[in-house]
Amino acid sequence: MPIVQPSDPCTVTHKFKIGEITIGVSDLGGGYLNYVDPGDGKNIVSANYGRGWQGSVRDQLHSGRYNPTQAGFLDGVGAPVEVIATGHAIKIPKFNLPLFGDPVFDFTEHEDLAPDFKGYKDNGNSDADGIEESNLTQDDEVRSEFDFEGVYEDATGLAGGKIPVLRFYSLYTYARPPGAIRQFGKKAHLSDGKAVINETVRARDVSPAMPGNQPATDEDLSGVIFTAYGTRILSDSGYTVPMWYENNAWQSLPELESGRGKEMEFRLPGPAEAGKSPSVTMESEFLVLAKGSDPATSPAIALYSPSSEINTNQILGIDKTSGRVVYKEDRRTQGKILFSRVIPAQVDIRNRYFLTGMLAPGHGKPNVLEALQNETFVLFGTPDQILEAIGTLKKKWNMRNAIR
Repeated sequence: MPIVQPSDPCTVTHKFKIGEITIGVSDLGGGYLNYVDPGDGKNIVSANYGRGWQGSVRDQLHSGRYNPTQAGFLDGVGAPVEVIATGHAIKIPKFNLPLFGDPVFDFTEHEDLAPDFKGYKDNGNSDADGIEESNLTQDDEVRSEFDFEGVYEDATGLAGGKIPVLRFYSLYTYARPPGAIRQFGKKAHLSDGKAVINETVRARDVSPAMPGNQPATDEDLSGVIFTAYGTRILSDSGYTVPMWYENNAWQSLPELESGRGKEMEFRLPGPAEAGKSPSVTMESEFLVLAKGSDPATSPAIALYSPSSEINTNQILGIDKTSGRVVYKEDRRTQGKILFSRVIPAQVDIRNRYFLTGMLAPGHGKPNVLEALQNETFVLFGTPDQILEAIGTLKKKWNMRNAIR
């Protein structure tokens, strides 16, 4: 099966229900979530393989351009995968992630699977990575070193059983020796002529927990930007009022300002370094988009990024032979949860973590692969109902931490 192929990003192939909420995904696009019906028969998700509800992994060393992505290569070019649906969950078995293309850096010399960004004007036979690839195919160029696996599941009972709750667990594994990542090396240049490799952010020690220092090579990830999940919602759905809970009271704005760089950010609880950004002064684990500003009656959707063991020790070391987890490590340097409205037609909430880095196979402990994990919850109800459900979930995390 090719790593990617052109397809319709709006096609929904598998569904399951959580109360009155219908959740749908596409096996044409990595099992990404492209359908949510809150109960009125309308899909509120902003679809396209570069949008939808999904996460992403980038890093600062490679200028954010090396981007293994769940859904596909371009908005209309998805990653065909196996998806398993049951009555209360949808599982995405492990598959090889493609690299996402964008208008900033052309890394695909070949276009036998699909044309790359039309703005490159490269005659369909050149790129800007500076390496010899005449004997390769586009599949070779787009097939990343990373594997992905995940599950969407009904977590209503875990949150008290009063409102519908979706839990999404994801695992990104640096599973193969460096190959495609070399396209983002020292010979590669962005469309503005600047080098892809940014030496100013190369980590001196990717893993503080390991003995000695592990300085990042060009084949490692350094300054990881892990957008664990994003709920991209159509503005015409009505879920456009941003709300957050601060000083024991609900706060809100009439609407979000549209445009890049105009995100409204909150700190996620975490390491002391998380407070080093003076522009981010408020702290929260969850944010809400609502149809109105009344916390008792307005229908709303929340994204909750808990301070759970999974989200604290996000880096796993996995034995290559047995699959056993041999170490867990907290490499976070900061975390954010934010409102965003990059384009007027779409509003979203995203949780984003910054980590020191990830080591390529063979660059850390012998016979060990490094992986990046996360769990995120999406809650449906009024803001007051959401607050109560999150309180129930927090008590569970506190109990688990006390037991450990």
